[in-house]
Amino acid sequence: MRFFVFLPIVFFAAVTTASPAQRVLTFEDLRRIVTVSQPHISPNGSQIVYVRSKVDWTADRNRSELVLVNVDGTGARTLTRGRIGVTNPQWSPDGTRLAFLASPEAGKPAQLFVMPMNGGDALQVTTNKAGVQDYAWRPDGNALAYVSDDDPASQNELDKHLDAVVITDNDYLTLQAPQSAHLWLASASGGAANRLTSGSWSVVKGSAPVWAPDGSKIYYQRQPDPVFAHMASQTTYVYDIASKSSTDLGLGVDSDPKICAGGNLDVLKPRHGTLYLQTDLSQRSLDTLAEVSNSSGTIDRNVHWFGCPAENRTIIATTDGVRNVVWTTTERGQTVESALGDVEFGPDATTSGNGAIAFVGLRRDRPAEIYYLPPGAFAISGSATARQITNENAWMSDFAVARSEAFEWQTDMGAKAVGVLTYPVHYVPGRKYPLVLDIHGGPVSTSTWDMSGLEGLSLVQILAAHDYFVFRPNYRGSDNMGDAFLQGIVGDMASGPGRDNLAAVAALRATGMIDESRIGVSGWSGGGLQTSWLIGHANFWRAAVMGAAVTDQYQQAVLSDINEPFNQAFFNVLPFTPAGRAAYAAESPITFVDNVKTPTLILSDTRDQRVPVSQAYFFYHALRDRGVQVTFTAIPRYGHFATDPVGREITLRAWAGWFDRWMK
Repeated sequence: MRFFVFLPIVFFAAVTTASPAQRVLTFEDLRRIVTVSQPHISPNGSQIVYVRSKVDWTADRNRSELVLVNVDGTGARTLTRGRIGVTNPQWSPDGTRLAFLASPEAGKPAQLFVMPMNGGDALQVTTNKAGVQDYAWRPDGNALAYVSDDDPASQNELDKHLDAVVITDNDYLTLQAPQSAHLWLASASGGAANRLTSGSWSVVKGSAPVWAPDGSKIYYQRQPDPVFAHMASQTTYVYDIASKSSTDLGLGVDSDPKICAGGNLDVLKPRHGTLYLQTDLSQRSLDTLAEVSNSSGTIDRNVHWFGCPAENRTIIATTDGVRNVVWTTTERGQTVESALGDVEFGPDATTSGNGAIAFVGLRRDRPAEIYYLPPGAFAISGSATARQITNENAWMSDFAVARSEAFEWQTDMGAKAVGVLTYPVHYVPGRKYPLVLDIHGGPVSTSTWDMSGLEGLSLVQILAAHDYFVFRPNYRGSDNMGDAFLQGIVGDMASGPGRDNLAAVAALRATGMIDESRIGVSGWSGGGLQTSWLIGHANFWRAAVMGAAVTDQYQQAVLSDINEPFNQAFFNVLPFTPAGRAAYAAESPITFVDNVKTPTLILSDTRDQRVPVSQAYFFYHALRDRGVQVTFTAIPRYGHFATDPVGREITLRAWAGWFDRWMK
């Protein structure tokens, strides 16, 4: 098979190498990383509260707490020492109180707490058996709307072990019928909560309610039932407090409603009818719901986050190439990319009433920290300077950090692609080094050059410290190059991206920097799908690591928690038709297993609801029966990737260790 490859373009100012005085990072060092998230700026713009999380290795958990800091970076103090699972801080409208979610005791679901900022302990204001998923302050500050699952209606039957479940689009791990989530109202001073909605339909779990400015209505996301896969049908409803009734706004499939200062109701609208593909920001009149503007006309990028720091001004976070960028727009549809210098805008941000912005800032040389932009920082013409507020990971200045740059190549669909090339920490120009591909999942996602995400922060740095080049390709289906590039994956789920990734390797070989006898390939989820496809279509790989890999599109179509809506988005045909059978087989790596010769490590959580572990078993036995060197390591965890510190490190150590075994 031939691929159209031309001379690659590598962007770099200078390739840095480790100073003799600097240590390289180890897995033990990475346990020290402090994660900052969920900044929330006070209404007057003077203080920021954020979530700080640290690894407790002995207890195998992440310990989180709320930290309060002034916007000039002074006066930092911890607010919630000793609380469990602290998350989602939100200031009251007048700034006198702070709400947050936390578990009242170990093993219990999160409840809603309200803390006075003039002193005193936090008050627990909810006691729902299923806990609280998300919430919002009422504009007068006297109450909070929140989302909670219902208790099982058949609890008496369940207590008698009458626990059969009717299956529709549930995942294969389903043991109990999913419960609908609904809106509740709690007083900020405590007391019995009031249930607002009910029915067999469900509020989209994890979505936040949004209050109308006068407190008369609540906007929320709704799906037809509580089955996880059916969140793909979510749409915005409005609940009227006076009439106690809900109305469909008639917007069709949408997500993430927000009310902005200019009086707009802003939502994310899918460009192709499905939230699995590209979304645009649709700004609508709150009164008439008529569309005022749509970002599709000015930004051809998938919208990750948006906010409203001031009237007639909206900021939009996307990826562009290998960067996380922010755009500034107005109601008239004018939009420009706003530069922030060396820091990039992570889509974890908040705006205040005076127009200030607090956000998680991303860099190439350090883990994320909290940054601040003063009111009016984003002029429509251009750039702004962000102030770094935290320095939680100052300890990393003593360590060598691998350099990451953009690398471009040409695809056979006539479009360029761009990925992230990370150099070996001890790189010496003129010397050749082994190469490892670390392919992102999603598939609608992007590998960026900052130190964000589990792999960018941990795996990539470890592999670079072991003197590998690491390349993270953004193949067709990635959301960094516009809608046409993203849409290229539809109907071409594995093979199109596979051709892109093989072309990327050819382009990297052409640089003369790569030891062509030592090239490895790896990835998780959609990256695992790519890995299992690539080892069936080329035999130059020295080693492969496929994590949570889709190897059989048929199994994925019927056992996963996203099943049928996902299939429709990416295949345009359902599996149980002659055309569907042919299409799914053609895009399934198991179809090409006879071609595999590469030593392969298979990794999977045993209770992965997204990519069923059965696919790992199938591929493992197929390789072993064909005499291929293969190891299958199962991690006894629930979920698509281990979330506990020990489980994460077990997975990443096995991943890096496999390449050291076969490529050193």
